[in-house]
Amino acid sequence: MAAEGTIRIHRSIVGPGAAFRVTFVPYVEGEEAPAAGERSFQELQQVRAFLKLLGLGADYVKDALRQLTAGRSAFLTNVSLSDKALKSAGFGSLVNNMARSNS
Repeated sequence: MAAEGTIRIHRSIVGPGAAFRVTFVPYVEGEEAPAAGERSFQELQQVRAFLKLLGLGADYVKDALRQLTAGRSAFLTNVSLSDKALKSAGFGSLVNNMARSNS
């Protein structure tokens, strides 16, 4: 089973902590879902590697990097992530919640 949604990437320019926050927000029928998970990274190369780990194609990765170069945020819509990608990303709670809702 795959989860579809939006990946949001935000670059922080002030304060300590992670420079990049990557969030996956699944599509839920009739309502806006809360974020399924968030990962933080210090460097853009880590974000790129993470997007590849999720199984996103080169076009998605290029688009994200282009958006981040142009501003502080990137939005990748209509992304489909497999159960394996969700678990690899550390978004395991989403997989568990989806399994329960489909039972």
